[in-house]
Amino acid sequence: MPKPAALKLLEGNAGKRSLNLSDGINPRIEIPAPPKHLSREARKEWKRITPLLEELGLISGLDRTALALYCQAAGRLAELEEAFNGHVNRIVQDQGLDYVEAVYQASHAVTPSGYAQQSVLVQLIKSHREQVNRYLQHFGLSPAARGRVQPSNYVQPTLPGVEEAPSARGGFARFKVV
Repeated sequence: MPKPAALKLLEGNAGKRSLNLSDGINPRIEIPAPPKHLSREARKEWKRITPLLEELGLISGLDRTALALYCQAAGRLAELEEAFNGHVNRIVQDQGLDYVEAVYQASHAVTPSGYAQQSVLVQLIKSHREQVNRYLQHFGLSPAARGRVQPSNYVQPTLPGVEEAPSARGGFARFKVV
């Protein structure tokens, strides 16, 4: 029977081969309770994404803070996008511009010296899009990141006083390799 990677690390890695330290770390698949500070849009995202992550075996109670950061950034991005769209619609109604011209006008501001620059709202949207993209990669929710995440199989030895693993296999473990 091969030694666990953690034990090899403690004893010293005589062979100097790279160790996969994620072996044997399989937290219980569960949806943590959402933090109270989440905004309305962030709570919507929490309710939307957590069942999907649970089905794939990519969420545990340990992920509460990381998931809250993602949901808060996604919620704030949705709020910023709504504010931008509202601004564009007001420009269309008030000034009678077509939609494309209104988007350009909402996207740019003129400095006191006469230079055109990107509006603060567009800068915030860009920043939040980058944040959300980073968080999506942590949970394997982008096509490129899916191959880098490993779902929990929650395969733990049974010990006295410790509850047994759920019988239904979750995450990617439910699929057979052919």
